[in-house]
Amino acid sequence: MGPPSLNPPAKRSTVIAAIRGTVIARGADHVVVESNGVGYKVHVPRQPTRDEVLLHTHHIVREDDQSLYGFESRDELALFEMLITVSGVGPKAAIALLMTSRPADIAAAIASGDAAALARAPGVGKKTAERLIVDLKGKIGRVAGLPVTAGALTTEDDAHAALVALGYTPSEAATALRQAPSKGGATTEERLAAALRVTGRTPVAGR
Repeated sequence: MGPPSLNPPAKRSTVIAAIRGTVIARGADHVVVESNGVGYKVHVPRQPTRDEVLLHTHHIVREDDQSLYGFESRDELALFEMLITVSGVGPKAAIALLMTSRPADIAAAIASGDAAALARAPGVGKKTAERLIVDLKGKIGRVAGLPVTAGALTTEDDAHAALVALGYTPSEAATALRQAPSKGGATTEERLAAALRVTGRTPVAGR
């Protein structure tokens, strides 16, 4: 056996799970957070509103690069980490999805099979959106504190089907129904009325 390599591969177990500090610079898709005298470049889906931040981070270590992705909530971090498990979905695409929609809306789109809603994100085409749905529909679980399952957002729910017929996308209908009474706890008409109050707008048929 020859001598040990002088340049061993990068350790992939290195983890920076969170950063608390002060935002000292802002870019189009990142912030620089100073923590204990060190400035960390953190890619974010949206700019923090305050300079003093606590970001939950995902640390990616490669042989030639290290990148940090930061989120103000654990729900966003959990969804990001779920998205990048899908083949062909890298950190940039996952960040683009989170820049475009809230975690609950992304979860609803995946669970309801709304590829068009997912494909609105820059760099996420129809094929990638469909792959996200196929891979994650049965795994989406709880995102943003809302129970989301593959069977909960289908048109077997008459109120959901009625909203879609009124011009809402499947994900918009599902999101509105989150705040309506449960399927077994009210009539379809009562749930539909509650969902329409949540949306606060008049749907356009054939949208």
